[in-house]
Order: sequence, then structure tokens, then C-alpha cells
Amino acid sequence: MFLHGWGGSVRSFGGAFDWFAARGRTCLAFSFPPFGGSDMPPEDWVLRDYSAHTLALLDVFGIDRAVLVGHSFGGRVAIDIASGSDRRRAAALALVSAAGIRPRRGPAYALRRLRFLYDRKKGRDVTKYYSPDWLALPERMRGVFARIVSLDLTDRLRGIGCPTALMWGDRDTETPPYMCRMMKRRIRGSEIVKLRGGHFAYAEDHLTFVTSLADLIDKWTRRST
Repeated sequence: MFLHGWGGSVRSFGGAFDWFAARGRTCLAFSFPPFGGSDMPPEDWVLRDYSAHTLALLDVFGIDRAVLVGHSFGGRVAIDIASGSDRRRAAALALVSAAGIRPRRGPAYALRRLRFLYDRKKGRDVTKYYSPDWLALPERMRGVFARIVSLDLTDRLRGIGCPTALMWGDRDTETPPYMCRMMKRRIRGSEIVKLRGGHFAYAEDHLTFVTSLADLIDKWTRRST
């Protein structure tokens, strides 16, 4: 099951989906609300609602357990499922430049924060301080986004017991490689697959991504039989 990143759609993993489907794998992908033409979610949604939505789709297709392949925000959803009360539904995880760890904040961030607070106090336009993802959202989705991106899942990682691969771009600046190493230390038995590229290295280094994931799934399948 392919879980796209924030702002993506059902086609975000299109190349990998088609590659695996052509080789006889059962694949499932969808657009998280409100992306890819899907419905707008309620304003009070939190991460768990996205996880419940994902599990409900598995139920619709009669799939009890699945390998969850989550990129960025999709990785948050995969972590939430695999470390929560429904963890048995995750047969394995491929966390692809996954979000969920609070980023390190240096002096530059602190200075920017002070400038933001000062400009806001003076009644100046503070739009430049907000992320493009936040600005692109409808007003009613901004609260949902803020709640999700501020949620630190670091303590949840030790609760993941299924086979896990951390597939990361070596030049990722949105979820930098140090986050991958932090996840590796906390998820028992996890392994790292290095990809060439940035935050979307799964597409930039497509062949390495799909062949490595195929090898991992074969290994995980043999281990469970």
C-alpha cells in the first residue's frame, strides 16, 4: 500500500506502483483528503484520523495486512499504524524520507522566530514566514496541517515491531539523513537503503528504489513463512 506525502496524490508513487503491479504484486494507492480530488476532511482531523481512513480502505478491499510504503507525511501515517493498537495490520514498513521526528533548530531558526514575532506585533505582513505547504492550503485545512506537522513521533518508534526499511535520499533537506539515523537507532532490526537524490529520491533514483524494495519484500515474505 503506497502512502503519498503531503500535497501529493494517488499518482505520486505511480512509477513504483506500475512496476510492482506489472510483476504480479497486489498494489493499492489512494489520495489522502483533500488531495488528488478527494473530499475535504473535517476541520478537527488529526493524524489518527488519516490512519483510520487508511485502515478503512484496506478493509474495503478485504486486505488484513499490508506492506506500508510511506513517503514523508505518508511515513507519519505508517508509523502511527505500526506503533499503535492496529500494529498487526502492518506486515512491514518502508519509510521513505519519512516525517515524524522534530527537526533540529539552530540559531538561524531562533532569529527567524524573533523576527516573525516582532513583525506580527508591528502589524506587518508575516506571510513570508509560513511554509509553501501551509500557504497552499485552504483556510480550513491549516489547523489540520499545523497539528500534524507539530506532532513528534520519536517516542513511538520503539513500538514498531514489524520489519522496517528506511529508504532515504542522500541529499534530502526536508527530512535530512540525520532523521533516518535517529529512526534506525529506535526501530528494532531496521535497515537503511540509501537513495541518490533529495526528498523525492524514490522517483529520482527509481530503479534503486523499486529493486531494493522488491528484494526486501521477498526477504520479509520468506521470513514470515
